[in-house]
Amino acid sequence: MSVCSIVALFGVVLTFTSCKSKEDKIAEAIELLNQEKYAEGIALYQEIEDVQDTVLLNKLANIYANGKGVGQDSTKALQFWEKSASFGSPDAELAIGWAYNTGKGVKKDLKQAFEWYKKAGEKELPAGMYRLGICYIDGKVTAKDPDKAISLFTKAAEKGHTRSLIELGYAYMNGDGVLVNMEEAIKYFQMAADKNDEFGFYELGRIYDNGKGVKKDQKKAFEYWLKSAELGYDDSQYCVAYDYANGIGTKKDSKKAVEWYLKASNQGNVNAMNNLGFMYEKGEGVEQNWQKAADMYQKAADKGDAWAQHNIGLCYYQGTGVTKNNKEAAKWFQKSAEQGNESARRWLQTMSMNGELY
Repeated sequence: MSVCSIVALFGVVLTFTSCKSKEDKIAEAIELLNQEKYAEGIALYQEIEDVQDTVLLNKLANIYANGKGVGQDSTKALQFWEKSASFGSPDAELAIGWAYNTGKGVKKDLKQAFEWYKKAGEKELPAGMYRLGICYIDGKVTAKDPDKAISLFTKAAEKGHTRSLIELGYAYMNGDGVLVNMEEAIKYFQMAADKNDEFGFYELGRIYDNGKGVKKDQKKAFEYWLKSAELGYDDSQYCVAYDYANGIGTKKDSKKAVEWYLKASNQGNVNAMNNLGFMYEKGEGVEQNWQKAADMYQKAADKGDAWAQHNIGLCYYQGTGVTKNNKEAAKWFQKSAEQGNESARRWLQTMSMNGELY
C-alpha cells in the first residue's frame, strides 16, 4: 500500500507533495510562478518528471530570459522554449525566432529566425504572423512579398494584434502592396490609437502635423503626440518637447520642453539630447549651464547625430563647457561635415584659413 493510501485510510490530515498528481503539481508550479514565488515554483518543477506542459515551460523560459528571481540566462531560456516548441507551442516558436533574430542564447541567424516565425505564423499566432509579415516586407532573408505581408498583417489585426494595425497603416500610407490611400492609413492608425497604442497616436500626430490626407492641424498633432509621450514613446516625447519649446500647437513653455526633452534623452533619443543641450546653452527653461550643454552635445555626437557633432565641435573651438581644443573641434566638424552639415564644413574652412587645422 502506498504512503498516500495509508494516509487516506487513517484520515490523517497531512499534505505530501508526493501524493499530488502530476497535473496538480504542474498547476501548483504555475501558480507559484504567477505569484512571483520563483524559487518555490522552480523547485517544484524540478520534482516533476517529464514535464510536457507548454504553459509551465514557457513561464520558466520567460523567467530566465528576463532574470526574474533568478540570474538572467538566455541559453537556459532557449532550452525551455525549445522543449516547449517540441510539444507544439507557437509562443515558444515565436520566442525561438526572436532569439535567433537578436542572438540571445544562440548565434544570430536571420534565416533560422524566419523559419521559426514561419512555424508560429502558420499556426496563426498573431505575433507570429506579424513577425513573418515583417520578414516579407524587409526582404532580408526571403524575397519581398508585400501582398503576402498584407495578408498576414490583416489576419493578425483581425485577431486583435495592434502592431499589425500599425503596419497596415504604413502600407496604405506608403503604397506597399496596396495603392496609397490615406483614408485607410488613418483608419488603421486610429484603430491602434483606440487600443491606446503609442505608435498609433504618434503616426496620427505626424499626419496632422504634415497635413497629409487631412487638413493640417498642429494643435491636434500635439494632442496625439502628448498621448503617445505619456505612454513612454521617446519620439513623441521629443515632438512634445519641441512643440513646447517653440509654441507649436500649444502655448510655449520652456520648462515643460526641458522636462520632455529629458524624458526622451533618458531613453537615448539623440534629437532630444541635442536640443536639451541647446536649452542648457541658452538657459531656456533651465539655468544656463555650458558644461551640461556640452555634455548633452557630446552624448548625441557619440551616437552619430550630425548637428550634435557640429555643436560639440563648436564647444571645443570656442572653449565653452569644455577646454578649448582645436584638434577635437576639427575632428567633430569633420564628422558632421561628412554627413552633409554645411555649417560644420564652413567652420572647417574658417579653421583652415586661420591656420588652425593640424
